[in-house]
Amino acid sequence: MKKYKKKIIMGVVLVLVVALAGYMYYDNQQKQAVYNSIELVLDETLIEEGIEYGSDTTTNDLIVEVDGEIKSQSELDTSIIGTQTLEFVVTKQNVSKTMTYNVEIKDTMVPVITLTQENVTLEYGDDFDATDYIESIKDPVDGDLSYSNEEITSGYYTYESNVNVNEAGNYTVTYTAYDQTGNSSTATLNITIVFHNKIIVINPGHQATGNSSTEAIGPGSSTTKAKVTTGAYCSASGKSESQINLEVALKLKTELESRGYTVYMTRTTQDVDISNKERAEIANSYNADAFISIHCDGSTSSSTTGAHTICITSSNPYCSQLYSSSSKLASSVINAYCNSTGISNNGVSYRDDLTGLNWSEVPAIYIEMGFLSNSNEGTKLSDSSFQSKCTTGIANGIDDYFS
Repeated sequence: MKKYKKKIIMGVVLVLVVALAGYMYYDNQQKQAVYNSIELVLDETLIEEGIEYGSDTTTNDLIVEVDGEIKSQSELDTSIIGTQTLEFVVTKQNVSKTMTYNVEIKDTMVPVITLTQENVTLEYGDDFDATDYIESIKDPVDGDLSYSNEEITSGYYTYESNVNVNEAGNYTVTYTAYDQTGNSSTATLNITIVFHNKIIVINPGHQATGNSSTEAIGPGSSTTKAKVTTGAYCSASGKSESQINLEVALKLKTELESRGYTVYMTRTTQDVDISNKERAEIANSYNADAFISIHCDGSTSSSTTGAHTICITSSNPYCSQLYSSSSKLASSVINAYCNSTGISNNGVSYRDDLTGLNWSEVPAIYIEMGFLSNSNEGTKLSDSSFQSKCTTGIANGIDDYFS
């Protein structure tokens, strides 16, 4: 009987164990099913592309869908650049699931440089400070950036400038800003230094067809000369002096205007009939600050070379009051011209027999750019690229004269 009872008890225990095991298995299966059903879907675009540094994006902004209840979650900190691990605990039917996601905080925005203006015109000798033209230089997150002239790690701006207020011309200032993560941006300020209210009259000497009629070489003079001649000829290039003079003069006009001068021409074509007196009177009518006559030389000797300028003497009977200014202009132009072209410098010649100078009421000079009778100089003076060197030199001389 005892053995029988013992078997019954063992049977009951076995049934209970099996039942309990079955229940636990079933319960675990149910919990696993619940666990598997818990989902948290985050914005894939934000996860893949990253979150912008300093943005107001929060952890909640990342959540697209959740199956369950979020019991806890990490807070996103966009003020820290780099990878952040976000942990979420989601529960459902008393089952909890912990999920982690890596999110990248990136700084893709460059500093913003705002200038008060992009193009500035200053007069010769004006004060200039590159920082005066800065309205603001800011990082979108970190705010204002300060200036540094030394290379530091980050968070500053600097600039490079080639501005010379004592030389007319075009210049640039380049501002560069760096944020805390090394992102950079640049802005450019264009500066033009000019001689305001300076009027230049350019006279391309001679013309295609001369006029042998005569005119007085100066006011009240009984001495006369032909009104205008055709000038010399360059056999090496086949160009006339009047054509070369015109080509250089037109280039000089463009160069001077780019430097801020007001420029007038006595002629712009070959087909004109304008006497030397009339050319001087054109300069007078504009009350020019300088009257420049462009010429080339000729000689019976093909070996003669060099350039020179011509102005009146101090005892000129017609306009001696212009000697000082004209002499300074002549010296400035010939020196700068020869420095630019490499043509030998024959200095300044002083003469009182030139109609175009004697009738002038403003500082006036002739420049003889070189000898067309010399094949080397004649070929150079006929060449467009070399003519640009000529105009740069003459313009530099005019700048020097006014400095």
